[in-house]
Formats: sequence, structure tokens, C-alpha cells
Amino acid sequence: MLISAIVSTLLLCLAILMHGMNQASYRRSSAARDQPDYLRSFHASQFRRRTAVCFILAGVAGAIMIGHFIPHSIFYLIFWGCVMLLVFWMVILAMVDIMAIRNLLLIERDRHIARRRALEEQYGKSREDRESPPQDSVDENSAE
Repeated sequence: MLISAIVSTLLLCLAILMHGMNQASYRRSSAARDQPDYLRSFHASQFRRRTAVCFILAGVAGAIMIGHFIPHSIFYLIFWGCVMLLVFWMVILAMVDIMAIRNLLLIERDRHIARRRALEEQYGKSREDRESPPQDSVDENSAE
């Protein structure tokens, strides 16, 4: 019972720490006014997912604390079954968060590639303008 109390206390402290870091990160991202709309909505949905994970983790910690007081019957199985569903839901939210970050990175990579191509194109045009002689001097040379 002492070990489960220690584990549940550590899980609760972890949930509180994660929630504080999540809130600080969301405040920083929402304070930046020059963000595009897709990035702002990404940060809002990421905040909701991570807040849900923090609350689920705190709920699991509480369930571990009170799990010893439930008599061994069908209610015991139902209780721990619900706890396992919460853990499963937390894992699903973490996987969704990973996929959302992956999609955001792919979007940012594509935007970076497009900006790079535009800059390369612009550099190529300015280089051609510098290397090609002006049209007036070409016409004068052909007239002679």
C-alpha cells in the first residue's frame, strides 16, 4: 500500500508539473501575434489534448490511491477496467499529438521548400539581368 501511495503521489506531481508547463507553453504561443491561423489553431488543439492527458493522469493517480479500498468483487473489475480505459485513452491522445506534430512539421517543411524555390528563382532572374548585356548596346553593335 505504501508503494502504491508513493507511485500515485509521483503521478499526481507529474500531472501537476505537466499541466503547468502546458499552460506556460500555450501562453507563450498565444502571445505571439504574428502567427498564421493554422499555427494558432494547432497550438489551441494541442493545449486541449495535453490538458486532457494531465487530467487523466491525475485521475489515474487518484484511482491508484483509492483502488485498495474497493472490495474484491465485480466492482473491483469494473473500477480497474475503467482505469485501464483511461490509460488507453491517454495513449490515444498522445499518439494523436504525435501525428499532429508530424503533420505540422511536414506543412512547415513544404512552406520552407516553396520559399526556397521562390528565392532561388528570384536570384536566378537577377543573376540573368546582371550577366546579360543591355539591349541598346546589342543593337548598336549589330548596326555597325
